[in-house]
Amino acid sequence: MNFLTIKKANWIVATVILATSGMLATSCSKDKDKTAVEQTDQHEGTNLVLSINGINEGSNGSVKQGLSTTGKTKLNVKSYDDVDVVTAVDNNIPFTAASGVTVKNIGSGQAAAANNSLRAAALPSGVTYRLYLLSADGTQVLSSQQFTVGGTAVTVPVSAGQTYKWVALSYNNQDAIPTITTGNTSLLMPENKDVLYASGNVTIPSTPGSDVSLPITFNHVFSRLAIELNSMGIFGPMNSGTVSVSGLTLRTGTLNLATGTVTPEATTFTPTINWSSFTNIDPAFSDAKIAYAYTAGTAPLSNIVVSVSNLAITHADGVARTYGSVNPINIGFNLTPVLGNNHRLLANIVESPLVSANNATKWARSNLYYQAGHNPYRFYADNAQTAATDGSGFFAFGSVIPRQLATASTNQDPCKLVYPAGLWRQPTHTDFQPYTTGDGLLSNILGNILSLLVPAPAPGATGDNNTGTFIEYPLAATNSGGGNPAFGATSNALRFYYNGEITAVNLVNFDATSGLINLNFGTSRGRETAFWTNESGTNLLGPITLPGLGAWAFHAAKKQTLTGTRFLGAQGTAEPLANINLLGLSVVQSTFKNVRCVRN
Repeated sequence: MNFLTIKKANWIVATVILATSGMLATSCSKDKDKTAVEQTDQHEGTNLVLSINGINEGSNGSVKQGLSTTGKTKLNVKSYDDVDVVTAVDNNIPFTAASGVTVKNIGSGQAAAANNSLRAAALPSGVTYRLYLLSADGTQVLSSQQFTVGGTAVTVPVSAGQTYKWVALSYNNQDAIPTITTGNTSLLMPENKDVLYASGNVTIPSTPGSDVSLPITFNHVFSRLAIELNSMGIFGPMNSGTVSVSGLTLRTGTLNLATGTVTPEATTFTPTINWSSFTNIDPAFSDAKIAYAYTAGTAPLSNIVVSVSNLAITHADGVARTYGSVNPINIGFNLTPVLGNNHRLLANIVESPLVSANNATKWARSNLYYQAGHNPYRFYADNAQTAATDGSGFFAFGSVIPRQLATASTNQDPCKLVYPAGLWRQPTHTDFQPYTTGDGLLSNILGNILSLLVPAPAPGATGDNNTGTFIEYPLAATNSGGGNPAFGATSNALRFYYNGEITAVNLVNFDATSGLINLNFGTSRGRETAFWTNESGTNLLGPITLPGLGAWAFHAAKKQTLTGTRFLGAQGTAEPLANINLLGLSVVQSTFKNVRCVRN
């Protein structure tokens, strides 16, 4: 029986099923998908029942270059007038999964499950696609029909006992899809469109009246280039800006639907990409935006430049900033497109550091704090003394949540969790040493602030040693990061403010309901500043002075000798760490201090 002479062809409405990504296959002819297709009635005759699985986005094992979530790989960082940019070229384009969940970028600092399963992007409602039925050898075009995702499901009448080659084509939009004819199965694809293609063979059972499920998983035909601008590293949403992209010399191509072969056109085109081309990756946040381009060409693109200027953001603290206001931020990329592949050009815009004259360590401009929710690890917008009621910047040693003690198993570096992960870290004891006059036991240093015989001023430190609120260190003569037009004077100086520290760590000083340490600074606030390093060990000051496990920190304060001479002092401090039981939990006892991050 021929397809064109089927009797009693009856098109019945059914519901389109979006299957999960775990049911994907790149060749539907070999697919053994057993997805149930919801039907509203019985189908008369023999039919193909179509369902859309989504778009194959590869696996979580995609190749990534230039960015690491572990910090073990050197990040590609370039400095500009008022900001730094961490770039990467990888295959991790974010997408909305067929299950309806947005899949975040892998390798951009966000936690992600590690597996190599295929991932399916949802095909949005309203997108058009066309199904072509060909003879099994692909030489004869039998029929085609256009459908819409999210509308009524379709059944396509076929002949029992026959084998068909089927082809599905979409432009991932609402455009009409052309027909083809026998002997002319090639179509010139439109420029800069996300052409989607799927094909396979299906054999219809010889028993009349059988329905055959045909789940369709599309693949990208062209190379998909995604340019991502990300402002999570400057801790606020992007409100406006000027963007241009050069160096995108692209081609469309002719697609042979019977074979799936793509032939690039000889002529090229350059798409216009500007600020309005970018959309939010997550509709709820404006700190990650993306724009797309598509090419059938496979020649290297060796001079792509994304130029950003007058980028206006609002820091999570409510402070407005503009980057690239003096000179544009010109971000360069190189890549070689591969047909069917995703290529992400990621530009992470991050705060630039300060470099002191004391050493080459690159310091964050302000202290780290944590606020639960989106992008929780941030630097304060302004470097200033924090309010006495603000506990979001006081961490126990090894804790990544402020005002909470760490357990031995949760000991981490909170700076490594600042986006993008691995760019920042906590300082080492060695990083702090050029800013101090020596080391001592914390308890001894706290007890000797007002009982010194000889002044021991911190190297190069300045500040009011009577009523001042900070200790400041000089910046390097060149490339120090000072004078940045996006920041105020306090954030353009390497200042450590006298926020104090919490040393009374006992059951009485913890809130039994929240499990958080009370903000009891004693007499330290307004007089002392203290910062953790990432270093712990045994016998830090010798087996007699500090036996057992201890941790290094930095301590600075306004000090005074017995004769009344005032000065600013700074020392490395060692303090013991002990495992204790607190509120039913086994935790590591330590004081609570601020954290100032440095660059890896």
